Amino acid sequence: MSNRPDTVADLPLALRLTGRRVVVFGAGPGAAAKLALLDDTGADIALHDDAPACAELSGRVVHPLHPLPDLAGTRLVVIAPEIDAATARSIADAAAMAGALVHAVDRPALSDVTLPALVRRGPLRVAIHTGGRFPALASVLRQRLEALLPAGLGPAVTEAGNRRDEIARRLTDPAARRGFWRQLAARLLDHPEIPIDGLPADANPVQAGRVDLVGAGPGGPGLLTRDAARAIEAADVVLHDALIDPAILELARREARRIPVGKRCGAHAMRQAAISALMVRLAGQGLHVVRLKGGDPAIFGRLDEELGALDAAGIPARIIPGVTAAAAAAAHLRRPLTLRGTARSVSLVAGHDLAGDLPETIGRLAAAEGTLAIYMGRDRAPAIVAALIAAGRDPAEPAAAVEWAGRPHARSVSVPLVMLPDALVGLDADGPVTILVGEAIAVSATAARPADAEGRDAA
Repeated sequence: MSNRPDTVADLPLALRLTGRRVVVFGAGPGAAAKLALLDDTGADIALHDDAPACAELSGRVVHPLHPLPDLAGTRLVVIAPEIDAATARSIADAAAMAGALVHAVDRPALSDVTLPALVRRGPLRVAIHTGGRFPALASVLRQRLEALLPAGLGPAVTEAGNRRDEIARRLTDPAARRGFWRQLAARLLDHPEIPIDGLPADANPVQAGRVDLVGAGPGGPGLLTRDAARAIEAADVVLHDALIDPAILELARREARRIPVGKRCGAHAMRQAAISALMVRLAGQGLHVVRLKGGDPAIFGRLDEELGALDAAGIPARIIPGVTAAAAAAAHLRRPLTLRGTARSVSLVAGHDLAGDLPETIGRLAAAEGTLAIYMGRDRAPAIVAALIAAGRDPAEPAAAVEWAGRPHARSVSVPLVMLPDALVGLDADGPVTILVGEAIAVSATAARPADAEGRDAA
């Protein structure tokens, strides 16, 4: 065993263990993760530990640790962290004499190899290791990749591997074959459920364009759904609203085009008809287009216009929902949107109509027994509040406004309804504001009435 300097990088290798002997020393909790990694390798695994409880903990046959077993013919030795330092050194020395590789958990000086944090999708393996220096980081990265790689990717990789010879016969040109595999890989990462079919005889398949209408939520990448993140990462072009967090745009591939098309406070970077036409044109070129919207595409997102244009052009379109601003505002306030026996509904309403005037629905919704969530209402707050009070809302009813809901720098005010216009003056003039009105937002989530005996909200 040699202590390698930090300047020397380890070389990651895939070690074939099928039918080979692997000896694990230690059968307690510290060995469990390593055993889970080894179980599907086809290795012949022997477990050694002297602790009496280890047989029950492991659920396996546990052999004595002392005297040390003969390690001749062993391919890999794993030393769990519960093995004391002196014994671990003796095991490592015996393994070296037998020509076996050693992985000593949390003891890099004794190790020849490191068992990585592993993401498994069938035959696909993504291994992450830090040379034993920061295993917690490797574990966190594994969790992130688990969330990003679709669960159905394993069968797709297996099918692709089974058809390699067929594809080589049908695509005899090496450049065409490489192009096919790259296009297929990109498609499977986004849609692993699509079967590998329609293979061309002698050329690259024609890539069909498509559009994903994606809700980015009101905040940063943490509020994205997994499907939304995958779509952004796979896109050729991202058409994005003005308020999208830059960190979300960074998820796109380096070579992907990012085109701002957003509208803010009546200032239009691109008219809606032009946005719809651009989506149709780009998808018609065979590109994967993501139309990235703040919040949810179906809530004040002109989804009907964009989807109608895509359907008319025969462009495949998928809708990926997102967290809407009302939900993020309530989360920031630590308030419920509904409250059993008090607020049985939530009404989402825009603070202006197509002409920029106060919508008639504001007054009609005032009679509803529930919470009002008013979007894009900052500039018309005095008129909105006056209309609600005129329609019967109590001037002392709880109201709140949240600016930049879902962002780390979100700010809010909570006041009686009649005082809301004055309270809004102190908020940033450029930030999007969501207004909530109703009795529910005056009650903290922990103070709300308990659920019924079956754990359901009786509202």
